[in-house]
Amino acid sequence: MSSAFENTIFEDPILNVIHLLNSIAQENPEAISLASGRPDDQQCDPSLIDRGLAQYKHYIAGTEQSLATLLCQYGKTAGIINETLAIHLQVDEGITVSNPESIVVCLGFQEACTLTLLSIFESGGVLLVPDPVFSGITGIAKLLGITIVPVPMAAFLDPTALRKIIEELESRGEKTKALYAVPDFSNPTADSLSYHARKAMLSLANEKNFFILEDTAYRYFRYEGAAIASMKSIDSSRVFLLGSFAKSIFPGLRMGYVVAPEGAGVTSFSTNLCKAKSLITVNTPALCQAVVAGLLIENEYSLKGLNQPRVLSYTNKRNHMLECLEREFPFKVDAQRRVSWNHPAGGFFINMQLPFAFGESEMRECAQQFKVIVFPTTLFSLTNEAANQVRLSFSNATASGVTQAIGRFRAYVESRLQ
Repeated sequence: MSSAFENTIFEDPILNVIHLLNSIAQENPEAISLASGRPDDQQCDPSLIDRGLAQYKHYIAGTEQSLATLLCQYGKTAGIINETLAIHLQVDEGITVSNPESIVVCLGFQEACTLTLLSIFESGGVLLVPDPVFSGITGIAKLLGITIVPVPMAAFLDPTALRKIIEELESRGEKTKALYAVPDFSNPTADSLSYHARKAMLSLANEKNFFILEDTAYRYFRYEGAAIASMKSIDSSRVFLLGSFAKSIFPGLRMGYVVAPEGAGVTSFSTNLCKAKSLITVNTPALCQAVVAGLLIENEYSLKGLNQPRVLSYTNKRNHMLECLEREFPFKVDAQRRVSWNHPAGGFFINMQLPFAFGESEMRECAQQFKVIVFPTTLFSLTNEAANQVRLSFSNATASGVTQAIGRFRAYVESRLQ
C-alpha cells in the first residue's frame, strides 16, 4: 500500500520540480543559475527583525494586552495581527475586511493554499489552474486528491475561452469549485490578467458558483504601468485572497495569510480554515507575526512603502537582463527573431521562446557543458504546454552574473541551431 502510494504521488514530476532544480545546481557548482525564483540575497535585511519587534512592542505598550502572553504563549489559531493586516489591505488595496476573523495568518503561501483547498474541496469538484503554473498549487492539490483541470494560458487570459471550458466540464457532469489565479506577473510566464478579464472572471464565478484563489505573491513588484485593482477589491464574496511576505520582506519569516470571502449571504469559511490549521500547525509563530505587524505599522500600514527599495532594485535587474537579451539575440535581417521573449511589467521572471524544445535533458546539458542553468517552462505544465520556452529569473542574480549567463546561453542556443 505505501509503495503504491509513493509511486503514484511522490514520484509525480510536479512534486519533484524544486528538488530537480536544487539537484542540478548542486551537481554543477560552477554554473550560473538563472533558474531560481528566490528573492535577492542583498534585500534580506536581518535588521528588519529588530525594527519590527521594537515597533510592535511599542504598539502593544499602548494597549492592555500582555506582550509576554502574545509572544510567548500559544496564540490564537487565526493569528494575533489580524487587525493590522486588515488595515494594511484597506490602505494598499482598498479592501474592506468587515471581520478581522476572516483573516487567518499562515506559515507562508503554501499553508494558506492548503487550508483554502481543504475548506473548499470537502466533497469533490474540479480545480482550474492556468497552464503552465508554479507547482506549489498543483502539488498541494495532488497531495489532497483534488481533480485538477489545466487551462492553457491563452485560454485562461481570454474570458470567452475560459467560459467555454467551464461549460464543457459542466456538460460532462464535472463541477468547477475553484479557480487559481495569479493576476499580477504569474510564475513562470509573468502574464497578468487585464481589468476586463478580472471582472469577467468574477462574473463567471458568480454565475457558475465557484471561488477564486487570488495569489498576490508578485503584486507589489510592478516596474511600469498603472496597478490593476485586485479581484478581492472588486468582489470579496467570491475570492480567497492568498497573501505572502516572503518576497516583500524575506522568506525566512514564513509569513502569509488567507482572507476568506465576505459579503451578504456568503458562507463563513473562517471556522473551517481555523479547524484545519489547528490540526496542521496549531498557530503561526507569534514572533514572526510581530515582526511583520511592526514593520507595517512603522510604514503606516503600507507594504508598498516598505517594498519600494526592492522594487527599484528589481526594476534595474529586469532592465539589465532585457538589455543583455537584446545584445546577445539581436534582430535578424528579416526582422524576425529566432529567439524571442516577453517584456514583463513586473514580477521576477522573463519567459523566453526558443526555436527548439527545451526540457529536463536540455537543462542538464546546458548546465554541464555551457555552465548556465535556465528552467524549462514546460516543467510547470500538466499538458506539455510551453515545450519551447524557458523561464529566466533575474531576482537573485547579480548584474555581472546575468551578463555572463546570457552570453553562455546564447552559445548554447547557437550550438543547437548549427
